Amino acid sequence: MEMPRLRTSSERAMTTSQAKPSLPHVVALGGGFGSMYLYKTLSRMARRKKIRLTVIDRNNYNCFHGLVPEMLTGKISPNSLLNPLRSVFREAQFRNGTIEKIDLDKKEVLFSRGLDGKQFQVTFDHLFLNLGSVENFSLFPGIREHTLRLKSYADILQARHHLIMMLELADIEEDPVEVERLLNFVVAGGNYAGVEVASELADFLPRVARKRFPNIPVDKIRVTLIHSGDRILPELGNQFPKLRAYAERLVMGNPHIRLMTKTRLASATQEEAVLNTGERLPSRSIISCTGTIPSPLLGTLPFKRDRSGRIITDEFCRAEGSEFVWASGDCAAVPRSDGTYCPPLAIWAITTGRQAAINIKATLTGRRLKPYRFNGLGDACTLGNWRAAAHVKGIPLYGLAGYLSWRGFVLAYLPVWEKKVRLLFDWLVAPIFGRDLINMNVHRSVGVTPVMFEPGQDIVREGDVGQSLYIIRTGEVEVLKRAENGGPPDLQATLQAGDHFGEAAVFQGVRRTATVRAKTRVELLHVMREAALALSDSSPFIAERLSSSPADSSD
Repeated sequence: MEMPRLRTSSERAMTTSQAKPSLPHVVALGGGFGSMYLYKTLSRMARRKKIRLTVIDRNNYNCFHGLVPEMLTGKISPNSLLNPLRSVFREAQFRNGTIEKIDLDKKEVLFSRGLDGKQFQVTFDHLFLNLGSVENFSLFPGIREHTLRLKSYADILQARHHLIMMLELADIEEDPVEVERLLNFVVAGGNYAGVEVASELADFLPRVARKRFPNIPVDKIRVTLIHSGDRILPELGNQFPKLRAYAERLVMGNPHIRLMTKTRLASATQEEAVLNTGERLPSRSIISCTGTIPSPLLGTLPFKRDRSGRIITDEFCRAEGSEFVWASGDCAAVPRSDGTYCPPLAIWAITTGRQAAINIKATLTGRRLKPYRFNGLGDACTLGNWRAAAHVKGIPLYGLAGYLSWRGFVLAYLPVWEKKVRLLFDWLVAPIFGRDLINMNVHRSVGVTPVMFEPGQDIVREGDVGQSLYIIRTGEVEVLKRAENGGPPDLQATLQAGDHFGEAAVFQGVRRTATVRAKTRVELLHVMREAALALSDSSPFIAERLSSSPADSSD
């Protein structure tokens, strides 16, 4: 009698996978508030193994921008802005990487790791877009080079230390012209962010100068708030004109704030803010709060977008024309019942993220979709010195009442309990012990760094994704190509001091076409793509030298 054949492990796995179809996979791009509340709504299904959830973000934290003015002025510690995403998305897979491409036909997302650009793929059944926004560097010349920006956490932290450094320098400066530059702070943008930053600075800088910097002439401290419109806070103007008038009175009544309406920044330099009127404001601290644009990834998707570039969704928070793509937050134009689109603010990201999750769940369970019906909870603009202009469910709140309501809102919607406790502790401690004035001398990276390799080490490898080029300072390297027969690599060239390689990755956007290996100890300049492009744009000679290959196969 023939004995029954035992199944191999691969056959058993195949049988199991046929018996249990793969779970529906929901992939969220971005870890902002929209994704957090999508996760909160779907986490029970994930815990019960009804679905799989994956979240991809280039950072492993979420930065709460509503607290930026208080962090800049030392009311709270820098880490109080951050929510750790691995603590938030406990029932989901979190992937720390930069999203490179979205393929809707294959239902695939391509993302890369920050270490070396190595790429990974993940497939999905439902895709949730919460990509946020990026800085708009086209607003005026010098915005990238000479302004303090408040979008990324690294830039916010750098701005905090810069402000403290200006006080330190002003305390020892004897030249009155330079003192004026050091103590003049220009804020571009009369929206919520700009008004809050200007108000907090005008409260913080004179207060701390009196207590800690005896040589600073406090009456010389000036915060100039520049706004292109007739009146500040257009977000409040239509529905709450009295709240806006209240905020304007406080701003204009502050002796350390100069408000300039119907005015724009024409350019920013290292020492001056140049206005469209021709006036030049001496300043070493120009803070840009003028606006952002949606993620460039949205432009690669075949969906309708509004004037600001956000993807237009239907009333179910689903991208128009799609059955499996959903959107929320800064990258989504979700229609409201009054015919307008949701503004790019946290409460709208929270509620649209939750509604998208409800409708994803309904789609997976064969139930009817529910339209988005949220009409707003409230909002607040802090104005320094424990005051705010706020409204809750249509009820206006002024001064201390508005400020306390704003703090309650922040505590209610922070996703991690640990952060709620730490933030509350910061708020209680700061009035007792004063502001933190540590300056870490944080500087922006210039994109060019020295590196060294020992003999035999690979500097770049054939086939890898490349985002930089290298300039040899000392030593020699070998350029090697894979042999077609699988044998030892073929030597293509030997490069020496003054030569460069990696230009194809920067200027042609291709993978590494060769391996470059150190022949001797070699010192190089590692030039990131952005820096190489900036150098080539500045000079035809540099462009020709950098973009040309010293050896035909050196990349």
